[in-house]
Amino acid sequence: MKLCDVGDFADPELLAMIRELIPERDARAHAERNAWELAMLALFLRDAGRLHERTEALAVGAGDERIVFWLANRIGRVVATDIYGAGTFAGREAFASMLTEPRAHAPFPYREDRLEVRYMDGRELEFPDSSFDVVFSVSSIEHFGGPADIARAARELGRVLRPGGHAVVLTECFVHRHPLSAAPVDFALRLASLGRLRRRATPRRRRASTCSPRESSSATSSVRPV
Repeated sequence: MKLCDVGDFADPELLAMIRELIPERDARAHAERNAWELAMLALFLRDAGRLHERTEALAVGAGDERIVFWLANRIGRVVATDIYGAGTFAGREAFASMLTEPRAHAPFPYREDRLEVRYMDGRELEFPDSSFDVVFSVSSIEHFGGPADIARAARELGRVLRPGGHAVVLTECFVHRHPLSAAPVDFALRLASLGRLRRRATPRRRRASTCSPRESSSATSSVRPV
């Protein structure tokens, strides 16, 4: 398990990969979490020897992340899944148009025959066991619901992963959480404001979709190939 650290942005390999994935940004000046995540995933797949035509990869909660287009130029098959057009990210990253016109979301030319986009709930993947060499989720699994939903999604990642394959889960995590960030506090603010604040908070669910260290470890341990 690795946490994003600002010191990582001094690594020449990481900077080179960010420039390859996001050439329109100054990789050194723009030290941003999502750029780190995408570059780390790409570097891992390179170092694991997965960037070749025989690799089949599944992206869960993919939205229109550029990593799926980048991979389409380097491996045999990429399947991007999300609840496109539904949920809280429908108007930000999981546009319904991704299902019908992914080319409109691509930041650069890609091999269109290598990318498949499907509407799918990450907690119930519509694929047989052992379908993919690589499965990954980039800052999405924390939005799938409570801890039980996250664990269920993690088990699904493991179920569709082939023996000897690679699973990569990147998520946001509280390292040191202030007591005022607890779920009951968020819920109290929701009640006191008559729902104007902390709209999604419940007595057991924080408004912010961020995992605790325990939840992150639980999700990671749940990803086990069948």
